[in-house]
Amino acid sequence: MATEEITTLSASDEWSRQLETTFSASSIALSSADEPYGNYGAMFYVKAIFDVTITALDFYGAQVEAGVPVQLYGRPGKYVGHETNSTGWTLVYDNASLELFGRTSPASLSGLNINIPPGQFHSFVLWSPNRKIMYNPGTVEETVYSSNAYIEFYEGVGVQSLFNGDPTTLSRPRILRGELNFDVKFTGEPSAAPSLSLSPSAVPSAVPSQNPTLVPSRQPSLRPSSQPSSSPSAIPSLSPSSQPTGLPSSQPSSIPSSQPSSSSSP
Repeated sequence: MATEEITTLSASDEWSRQLETTFSASSIALSSADEPYGNYGAMFYVKAIFDVTITALDFYGAQVEAGVPVQLYGRPGKYVGHETNSTGWTLVYDNASLELFGRTSPASLSGLNINIPPGQFHSFVLWSPNRKIMYNPGTVEETVYSSNAYIEFYEGVGVQSLFNGDPTTLSRPRILRGELNFDVKFTGEPSAAPSLSLSPSAVPSAVPSQNPTLVPSRQPSLRPSSQPSSSPSAIPSLSPSSQPTGLPSSQPSSIPSSQPSSSSSP
């Protein structure tokens, strides 16, 4: 008799498929006041409250001009202690010919993909080597300037010369003008993991369902019913049939035998 193989699904794989992940676009405003302050670079950091991915950075240039080189550097954590040293910074955006729209309309660094896990800080340096980027004077460096339910933006510094080792080229505190765009990752979990085994229960319920299901099963049982017994019961009935009467029948059978008796009467 062929053996039927029963496959049991991987619990971790099945549970992962139950998770529902969605992304929601959002943004946070940086400084918005149009004031005559700017430099070739601006440095700041943010803190993620949820799992966020930075997708774009909008900023204002000092004048309208096309073909302007612009770069964006990033590093995990806070920039403090790393303002003038390139170690640990990564170039995440490099455009040799970006169009700036002056102090009235923002330019955008789009196509960014910088993930920040919840509870983590991440620092940025926006840099243009020959055109000034607009910012405003701050109040206290490293204090929260703006925030929402997903991210916090902190006051930073202005940069006159990139990673030159000279802290006197920094202006502090400063707040970049613009807006930071990001996606928020939401992951929902079911209330409980579903049963994964395709095999029937080891011990069936002792009490049958009160009402049968009105809809037939989508798949038949994987195991056939137990086979009927091939031998009689091991123990016969303990009670005999009713005792026969000791008297002949009061009336003979109304139907004669199909064949006459082979012996004569005595």
